[in-house]
Amino acid sequence: MKTIAIFYQGRKQVTSNFAAQLVPKLQKRGYQVRVIDIRAENEECPDSSFQGCDLVIVLGGDGTLVHAARLCSHLDLPLLGINFGRVGFLSEIEPAEINDKLDYYLNGDTSVWVDKRTMLQATLEQNNVSEHFLALNDIVIARGTWPRVVQIKVWVDDYFYNTTYADGMIVCTATGSTAYNMAVGGPLLHPHVQSSVLTPIAPHLEADRSLIIPPEATIRLQIFTGTQDGVFSADGQMNREVKNGATITVKSSPYTAKFLRRKPPTAFYQIITDKLKTDGTIQTSESNYVT
Repeated sequence: MKTIAIFYQGRKQVTSNFAAQLVPKLQKRGYQVRVIDIRAENEECPDSSFQGCDLVIVLGGDGTLVHAARLCSHLDLPLLGINFGRVGFLSEIEPAEINDKLDYYLNGDTSVWVDKRTMLQATLEQNNVSEHFLALNDIVIARGTWPRVVQIKVWVDDYFYNTTYADGMIVCTATGSTAYNMAVGGPLLHPHVQSSVLTPIAPHLEADRSLIIPPEATIRLQIFTGTQDGVFSADGQMNREVKNGATITVKSSPYTAKFLRRKPPTAFYQIITDKLKTDGTIQTSESNYVT
């Protein structure tokens, strides 16, 4: 018997209601179901709640899917995203489509394929302490609350690349290229590109541009913040205050995020066209619920 986990944002009434209706529907079909409220998961909690599961259905937006991907990647679990967010780059289906399309993914239809996404691993070192992070979207090092640029030294594979004066620096995956990287003018990468992108945030010099890094490379950043503190962020969800001189080492992770798809890989181009030319707002009503 297959075990399915439902991962959702319990603080949002619409996803709570949807989860409550989805559980009995899956149980009637013979599945064991575990319901996991994101509020009960610590940001660095490994994945004990997902042990023994065969599939994770994620109710939420891209942020919820990114969170689930980190928690499930160690177990190589596939995710199916039901979009309750604003844009939904990572989601597969809309709530209103659940009755017509869910069985394709549950029954292993031949039209379903696994979309594997590269992830990053980062080590933050400061005050003789090291912390390790996993990210699907990006690793960011930046200034704190004061509107002053910081100095960031950059090494690629132990080669000193440059010193950037900017608000900060982003290292993103192809998946994350449509997130913060895109917002500051970085390039968009097809999600199956395994390279990373190094993008300065509001650089002082026009010559400081994005750099695409091969997947096997190691990037090391050192931030100099002067009298203020800076910030470190992994996926915008795991955040730390950083001190002057802190270093961050980033490279590709051995883990990947896995999403179930029926849309072809070329659907990415249509998503870019559709999502980025509107505000991506979805309308969620009682009519979207499982019947």
